[in-house]
Amino acid sequence: RDQKSLRLRQLYKMADKKTSVWQTLPPITAGALATATAMYPVDLVRALKMSSAGDGRTSLMTLLRNFHAAHGAKGFVTQGVGPEMLRATYMRVLKFFLFPITHRALFGKNPSEGSVATKMAAAGLCSLPEGFSIAPIETAKIGLQLDKTNVYKNSMSNFMKDTMAKRGWVALFNGYFGIAYRQTSWTAVYFGSLGSFQKLSKEVIPADWKKSQQLVGGMAAGMFGAVFNTPGDVIRSTIQKRFLSAEPAKVNFSVGIMGSAVKEFFTVGAEIVKTKGPAGLWTGFGFKALHLGGSGALLAMLIPMFKNAMGVSQE
Repeated sequence: RDQKSLRLRQLYKMADKKTSVWQTLPPITAGALATATAMYPVDLVRALKMSSAGDGRTSLMTLLRNFHAAHGAKGFVTQGVGPEMLRATYMRVLKFFLFPITHRALFGKNPSEGSVATKMAAAGLCSLPEGFSIAPIETAKIGLQLDKTNVYKNSMSNFMKDTMAKRGWVALFNGYFGIAYRQTSWTAVYFGSLGSFQKLSKEVIPADWKKSQQLVGGMAAGMFGAVFNTPGDVIRSTIQKRFLSAEPAKVNFSVGIMGSAVKEFFTVGAEIVKTKGPAGLWTGFGFKALHLGGSGALLAMLIPMFKNAMGVSQE
């Protein structure tokens, strides 16, 4: 009887643990959706600036004028907003949901009990499915934002259907290596440094300003991560812009195409360095840092806030 009672308690404990893990999804989703909504205009400018890295020295004002001429003022808050909201919300939900689970699976303890190294390892690993699954959405977002003649009517499905018909499904994963690099590097650095930056923020911001501490710590971690992931995003954006601007041709999957994609990534990076110098790999860094810093700040404040409001204590 005692053994049976012990087994029942263990089963109840396991059930509670599983339930508490899934209970983190609503507050994480709410925080991710609010962040995606607030940061979209900044992401649009970032995408325009980064995709121009291989075009010589094109000023930001020229890019904005060209975009306005093609899509009007409303384009700054609507063009490509569908895939961006989907991509941004989904990837943030995935990373913030999987990170603590991955950390516990790898090291047997919550992230709050881990070191910088364990957090970075868990964050880097949990970002891998994220990078692969958002690649088609990322391609659609870039395609719509760069659609100067409004061929696709700001529709992700129109873009994807046309791309698959003319280029094949593999085309939706164009630039994947850069996407994976970008997602993994930022996620690892953000989660690895967030605790340290929030600890520093507590030393300079009054104790009763907790949300301000979370915002400042999250912004610092997000901007710090941008230093490492910007080169990958610049190269990826340039590759995708060139690919989508070229005459359509069918692309078939092969093992060799993966190797050529990695080679193209470094070749395009070398071209940018040759044209603009090493600083060219950080083209648009100001907007990138503002985008990821702002995102990191909002996520660091909103997710705990929504968890508290919904009565969720699970990391």
